[in-house]
Amino acid sequence: MNNQNPERVLFVDDDPNLLSGISRQLHGKFQIVTAEGGLEGLRKVEQEGPFAVVVADMQMPGMNGIQLLTKIQSIAPHTVRIMLTGNADLGTAMHAVNEGNIFRFLEKPCHKDTLEWALQSALELYRHKTAEKELLEKTLYGSVQVLVDILSLTNPMAFSRASRLKTYCGQIARLLNVENVWRFELAALLSQIGCVSIPTDTLAKVFSGDELTEDETKMYNSHPTLGSQLLARIPRLGAVTAAVSGQLKAFKDFPSTQPTGELPVDHGVLGAQILRVAIDFDTLICRGNNSSHAIGELHRQPEEYNPQIVWVLKSVQTVEVEMETRVVKVRDLNNSMILAEDIRTRTGILVAPKDQEVNLSMRARLGNYLERHDIPEDVRVLVPRGHLKPQTTVSA
Repeated sequence: MNNQNPERVLFVDDDPNLLSGISRQLHGKFQIVTAEGGLEGLRKVEQEGPFAVVVADMQMPGMNGIQLLTKIQSIAPHTVRIMLTGNADLGTAMHAVNEGNIFRFLEKPCHKDTLEWALQSALELYRHKTAEKELLEKTLYGSVQVLVDILSLTNPMAFSRASRLKTYCGQIARLLNVENVWRFELAALLSQIGCVSIPTDTLAKVFSGDELTEDETKMYNSHPTLGSQLLARIPRLGAVTAAVSGQLKAFKDFPSTQPTGELPVDHGVLGAQILRVAIDFDTLICRGNNSSHAIGELHRQPEEYNPQIVWVLKSVQTVEVEMETRVVKVRDLNNSMILAEDIRTRTGILVAPKDQEVNLSMRARLGNYLERHDIPEDVRVLVPRGHLKPQTTVSA
């Protein structure tokens, strides 16, 4: 792509003498590029674009002007298109405007002043369209960045998960050979925005597999709705918003709108299904499962997860969860933690060894010892970075 001269004008005609004359006539006033015939014009748009304006002759062998400008509309929607032809038929003009979304229809031979006026008008329209596009992109980027920054400040645990989900969803989308991978990565990055309203200790219970109260379950299950409500205010995020909204939905609950074995065409639906797989895969990994075991768990629940998405997980590179050492109360232990030291009674009896993963039975056993004041209240553990606010943080 050539971005050095963004306001170049491409003339396409099968008459090399006409192209040569136009180049001489407009030299110094416009940046002119020429192409002989529709096929050559299309190649230049694809390989040497973008062009601000394309002026095409109607009658050309191989590919006429309407066909060329219609293709250019799909390739370069911001390029302004002008038809130049010796055919003064009104029906041809109307067809060109309707099919190719043509900006101007000029007759050959076209007076120099008329041609220059048409090109100036086309360039002004191109500048307006690109300025609007730039404004929308900056608005979109700025809005998304604000939300991500807020999440990182208010809930580091949710932000950490969102960062991992972005990596997983990007890999999955590429393995599925779907277009616009950025949509799925963006949906993943914004998927935890609704968690800003959830207390950190509740999220820690979710990620570690601890049992939630009824109120906590209701609170957590509502975060996709809150997140999608926040995103609905940002333009051009329809598919992303739909993916965030449906991230906890079971595969069986999506209406089947495509043949069995085919991926959803709707990127909002596909994004939600990818997110559901990525979220639960990440949860299993964070709880100490290896990749094979996590994939096996998801495979055993075909009604919950899209089998095609689960299938490609075998080629996904697992995100390493960064661990840090913390000192926590025995009563605050959860399943996401690993003991960083032996736990012994005051008489030296080993109760739980270093490097053992915390589980329900261990917590019950330690609770009994704690009630008898046989073990210290504090214990050093390894936890995924961002999980729980520590009483004290120490170097690993």
